[in-house]
Amino acid sequence: MLKPLFSVVEALLREHQQLLELATRKKDVLIQNDLEALNEIVQTEVAHIHRIERMELERQGAGRLLAVRAGVPADQLTAERVSQLAETPEERQRMTSLTDDLRTVILKLKDANDLNQILIQQSLNLIQSTVEVLTESPSVPNYGGSGQTLANNPYQQSRVSYFDSKA
Repeated sequence: MLKPLFSVVEALLREHQQLLELATRKKDVLIQNDLEALNEIVQTEVAHIHRIERMELERQGAGRLLAVRAGVPADQLTAERVSQLAETPEERQRMTSLTDDLRTVILKLKDANDLNQILIQQSLNLIQSTVEVLTESPSVPNYGGSGQTLANNPYQQSRVSYFDSKA
C-alpha cells in the first residue's frame, strides 16, 4: 500500500541531495568568482527543481490515493500518519527514516542557500562600491599647469559616466 509513496519520497530525497551538492559547489564557485561555472550550476539547479516539482505532484497524488484507501481525509495525511498506516514495523521504520532524512537534507540545503545568498550580496556590495569609486567626482579640484582648475580648462575633456551610481 505504501510502495508508490516510498518510491516517490526516495526520488525526492535523491533530488534534494543532489541540490545540496550543487549548493556546496556553488559556494566554492562564488568564492572563486567563476561566473561560467556558476551559470552551469544554476542551469543544473533549475532542472532539478523542475523534477522536484513533478515529483511533488506525484507524491501528493500517491498521498491522496493512500488517504482514500485508508479512509483518512487527504488534508490530515502527514508523514506521521502515513507511518501509522504502515502494515509492518519495517514499513513504519522506512517511512520514518525517509521523512527524517528528507527533512535533514532540506534543512542543510536551506542553510547552504542562505550562505550562498550572503556571498552573492557581499559580491554585489563590492561591485557597487567599486562602481561608486570609479564614477564619483573628485572632491579636491585638480589644477593644470597654468593654475586654472581642470573644470575651467576648455581643452580638458569632461568625464562622462555610463553608470548610474544611485542604482
